[in-house]
Amino acid sequence: MKSFFAKTVFGCALILSQNVLAQDALHEAIDSGDLSSAKKMVKNGEIEEIYCGKLSANDAVSVYDKLFKQMPNESFAACPNQFSYGYGTKICANAKALSACTEVVTYLLNEGTAGNTNALEALEKVAKVALKTKAFAKPVKEQVDTTMWVACPKKGKAKEECLAECIAQADSMYDVAHKLSCPTTPEHYIETTITVTKPSPLYEKLTTGLKEGYWKSPMNTAEYFAKLMQANAKPLSIADSLIPSVKYVARWAETHKADSTALPGGELFRFCTAWQPQVDSILTALEFEARCPVFESFTDARDSKTYKVKEINGVKWFVQNLDYAMEEGSMCYDREDDNCEVYGRLYTQAAAITACPEGSRLATDDDWKMLEVFAGGASEAAEKLRSNGSDDFAFSAMFGGYANKNGISTTIGEGAYFWTEKADGDKRGTARSMFSSDKDVSSISVDSGFYLAVRCIVGDVRE
Repeated sequence: MKSFFAKTVFGCALILSQNVLAQDALHEAIDSGDLSSAKKMVKNGEIEEIYCGKLSANDAVSVYDKLFKQMPNESFAACPNQFSYGYGTKICANAKALSACTEVVTYLLNEGTAGNTNALEALEKVAKVALKTKAFAKPVKEQVDTTMWVACPKKGKAKEECLAECIAQADSMYDVAHKLSCPTTPEHYIETTITVTKPSPLYEKLTTGLKEGYWKSPMNTAEYFAKLMQANAKPLSIADSLIPSVKYVARWAETHKADSTALPGGELFRFCTAWQPQVDSILTALEFEARCPVFESFTDARDSKTYKVKEINGVKWFVQNLDYAMEEGSMCYDREDDNCEVYGRLYTQAAAITACPEGSRLATDDDWKMLEVFAGGASEAAEKLRSNGSDDFAFSAMFGGYANKNGISTTIGEGAYFWTEKADGDKRGTARSMFSSDKDVSSISVDSGFYLAVRCIVGDVRE
């Protein structure tokens, strides 16, 4: 006899099998792309838990549509990517699904802040639906334990004792004003519970996430956050003065001019990425010497892809990760083409050494050392080189993660890893790493079969 458990959702009994063999069969069907068998197992309740594997968002919805509707929180926990992209707008139209909708918004904000433009496109649709769901706008009341001054009883011995307590407590707290008011309006300082009204968690998450996302996301996605802030300013009560725009830049520059302070390089580059001609005009009018970064371009004759090039301390660096598909030794993060479009391609060390197009070469260990020194030393350089930091040199280090020898990908949105040509013992090589939240650039020893990003330098190949 099969063992099973029943979960009641919206008045319906949902039967999920605990049969391990059935769950293995579901995994096999999902992993092999046999959606017909997967749907049948789900329909018959022959599963122990929701499993999405590498399913696309649309395919996951086609398999689990009813479960996504009946068990939104569990579905998100099992398949955050597929649920957010494929079912986000539906769940955020459900007035009873505030928790699940907030999880979706949080996930898409985090993905967008990491540089995923697909996430921001999905967030735009999800936010539009969520902000039309009236139930989500209601403030939340919460019981909070606190200590505060509370009025004494009005009569009897309790009043007298409270009055003495008022004077003693005011003395111990050096609160002269309270001590003077004790005879007329006696209060004592006690632990109590009060009801606090807080904004809707979804509204608060959207407001905070959009504001922070503009400043924390890579340069090339920051403008998208500004547009989302502008589009949702009214329901989220975001003041125009807080939304980055050309007018915002003008006020920013005028403030620095009035204070005689230098323009922060990272902020300037962030503005320039979105509004370069207008920004330069503002700087000229205010007689600043600083200007937007000037880029050259380099076209790879092999696939006609064009890269931005920036001269930094006399060296012409690609300021984008290489994205040339090699037959062997290269892959996209998670083997998803969209990730290559955002973060560039990942390469083994052997592939990295020959990956750069003719007329350029892989950045060497010495190139990186000179860059680190120019950026203030290895312990501080990441802040001036990473795309979500100050990025004073427009280097735009993207946090595209890495993949191990088996192609298992990890740390996207958190870590940036770049190959050099330098060997480091048997089957290992030297690479550079930096993280989205740290200031240092580290020289690390990595298995040469791992897949990391590549930065090229314009110039002759070094022997």
